Amino acid sequence: MLRHLTWYVTFALIGLAGSQPATAARPISARIVSTDGRPTIFINGSPEYPMVYSLTDVPGGRWSWEELASHNIRQFAASGVRLFQVDLSFDHVWKENGSVDVALARKQIAGITRVCPAAAVFIRLHVSAPEWWTRKHPEEWVKYADTDYMDENDEGFPRIIEEDNNPVRRVSMASTLWREEAGRTLVTFLRALARTPEGNSLAGIQVANGIYGEWHNWGFYKNEPDVSAPMHEAFRSWVRETYRDPTALRKAWNDSTASFSTVHVPGMGERQTRHGIFRDPAKEKPVIDYYRCVHQLVADNIIEFARIVKQTWPRPIITGTFYGYFFSVFGRQAAGGHLELFRVLDSPHIDYLSGPQAYEPESWKPGDPYRSRSLITTIRLHGKLWLDEMDVEPTIPIPRESRYDLVLRNGIANVRRNIAFTFTKGMGLWFYDFGVGGVDLDGYRHNARGSRGSWDHSVVLSDISAAKRLFSERTKQPYRSGADALFVFDTESFYWTASLPKSDPVSNMLVDYAPLAGFRSGVVFDPIHLRDLEKVDLTQYRVVVFTNTFVLSDRQRDYIQRRVATDNRTVVWFYAPGYSDGTTLDDRRLSALTGMTIIPTTLQAPPHIVLESFADTVISFTTGDSPFGPLFAVSDSAAEVFGRYKETHQVAVARKVFGNHTSWYVALPGRNVEPLLSILRSSGAHVYANQGEIVYAGSGIVTLHTREGGRHSVTLRNGKTVDFDLPEGSHTLYLDSETGELLLP
Repeated sequence: MLRHLTWYVTFALIGLAGSQPATAARPISARIVSTDGRPTIFINGSPEYPMVYSLTDVPGGRWSWEELASHNIRQFAASGVRLFQVDLSFDHVWKENGSVDVALARKQIAGITRVCPAAAVFIRLHVSAPEWWTRKHPEEWVKYADTDYMDENDEGFPRIIEEDNNPVRRVSMASTLWREEAGRTLVTFLRALARTPEGNSLAGIQVANGIYGEWHNWGFYKNEPDVSAPMHEAFRSWVRETYRDPTALRKAWNDSTASFSTVHVPGMGERQTRHGIFRDPAKEKPVIDYYRCVHQLVADNIIEFARIVKQTWPRPIITGTFYGYFFSVFGRQAAGGHLELFRVLDSPHIDYLSGPQAYEPESWKPGDPYRSRSLITTIRLHGKLWLDEMDVEPTIPIPRESRYDLVLRNGIANVRRNIAFTFTKGMGLWFYDFGVGGVDLDGYRHNARGSRGSWDHSVVLSDISAAKRLFSERTKQPYRSGADALFVFDTESFYWTASLPKSDPVSNMLVDYAPLAGFRSGVVFDPIHLRDLEKVDLTQYRVVVFTNTFVLSDRQRDYIQRRVATDNRTVVWFYAPGYSDGTTLDDRRLSALTGMTIIPTTLQAPPHIVLESFADTVISFTTGDSPFGPLFAVSDSAAEVFGRYKETHQVAVARKVFGNHTSWYVALPGRNVEPLLSILRSSGAHVYANQGEIVYAGSGIVTLHTREGGRHSVTLRNGKTVDFDLPEGSHTLYLDSETGELLLP
């Protein structure tokens, strides 16, 4: 019914036999401190560049002491890496009789320190309820709003988290019984591990739960969240704590009959929006509150487990979590994304956030733009470290029938590109190793020469080592972003827009596709949360792009008009900026904010926009067979026209020049890079390259990533142009931002 039981037999055969493990010369104290504008890991008082090698949770590659894992740990240690991560679950340590066994944790740490005695070890600890606990407490199970449970496949030897993303039987995030018992178990585990020699080498704990340990609501990819009894009780408590007085509740919900005793989790019918893709605050506040409750509950769980780690471990220890995902969440942000970002960032118990790289769109292949999953500039502004999980590996082994030199060159280019993005944003990463052969971009595993690590190629490892040395040296300088474009995003808007699958075609385009224009433009940009707009130094940015900023307070609107729309800056507005103030919906706010007269409009068919002055590009923006709303058009004779709706010829893309800034309005985003690419290039922002290459810049390094060889040019900020004639294949070049010197061959 639940997860596979084979691992019980496996663990029974595992002991601590063998030589005594190598342990840290002295117990590790670990901290993350912001220094010179970037968050920095300190191990026993010394800074360490945040490059980590991580084992998997997949059987066959997860145990550090086994020969394949040990080989790969040794390879990365030889490359200069001193930070290592292993996986562990409560299934491994929390026994049905209530006891806690730290034997596997000790072996995981010892397997690393035997190979690299100077290692600092991080444990990704899944605090999810063990299988035996889940079976014992069906009353604590999550209950999906739109489907029944799916039985798990117990064939083979699956991962514990194998079917997390399906509607399977898992313990509700709202279960207080699980949270309390898991918390006590965590205390026992930490105290026991701290008394062992292996505990001396522990530098950090990453608390994990939810789908794949990433704190997504169970089944969120396709299914709607929790209507279980624990969630009903949690929502009632949340509403009572939020409103306190029944009169305040009735006013907020616009319901004279509302009472704390009748509060319930909204069903599927109630979750449908009533004003196009938007939720009407006057009629749908209970649904908005429900989603907010779910997200705050997840964030509070993270903070609580991190607090326990901080307060229980006898020395300073780094605590982290998978959280802050914003890009590439498959349009399911409200159902299971990470919308309470600031709740987590504001916690003193969280040192770092992490997540896999953005998987879509256009992110894996040579020439594609690598980017982090999160609003990485906001993470840095709050003094927290972001660690990217690099889990899209180069093709290793290289198939014999391939062009060996070309496949290797493309692989090196992708690895360089990926780690450069993270470095230029002032952050760190780990290399994730699935442990059994390599995987190409089509998901085909090559095992022609036996098993090896996902990064196990001498040239790849040598290049990683060279990059680590370069980046470690450059981090001694104060951090400065090389961006002069700013993309503003918002998590709040997802509470106020449609949440059911495919019910909001706009937000996903703005979040995942609009940035592609930035990456392809040759202009470097920083992504930031709307709430941090007042914290950033705006003098750095020549263009500010407002994406899904549909909900703006009066304070935010005033700040934007006084401080952003000035200094001859270009300001770009998408779709429905400021349409809501959190209380009402009003299309007149669009005109006041953009400075153009914008009116509501309707179409009888899915909208298409034809661009003028952009080579007659057609933005194919389709929502299936039906039109949607609301839609808006520019009706302003003083605005220059750059695009019209194909059906009505109303203006959909326009520019208006004011005395102190230039305002652009784009009625809808599309999959095309235009018109935003041309807007960015004409905005006054610096264009490093103009052939569609990917450019990152920060910490004194400019990175150029190409899809193909041939002639490429980079124009530095000081006006110097550097030309390159590159051989066939993809390339990633690291240049000194002042001299243009090539920093790695």
